[in-house]
Amino acid sequence: MKEITKQDLAAMDLEQLALKSEELRRDLFQLRLKEATSPTKSFPSDQRKLKRSIARVLTYMNEKFVLGLRG
Repeated sequence: MKEITKQDLAAMDLEQLALKSEELRRDLFQLRLKEATSPTKSFPSDQRKLKRSIARVLTYMNEKFVLGLRG
């Protein structure tokens, strides 16, 4: 899984960030589902990376929203 960079997030607008957030949440759900149904276990670090990426996207969304209201 490729991590999201700050430059990628800064270049996105609010709609793109919302879509990215939904995509990451789907990936996290799929990872959890695969772990629950499959005999092979995934690494907890994969889930941690996805959670952090989701938090990073939501933080950028909040920053852009607040700056949009001020500007």
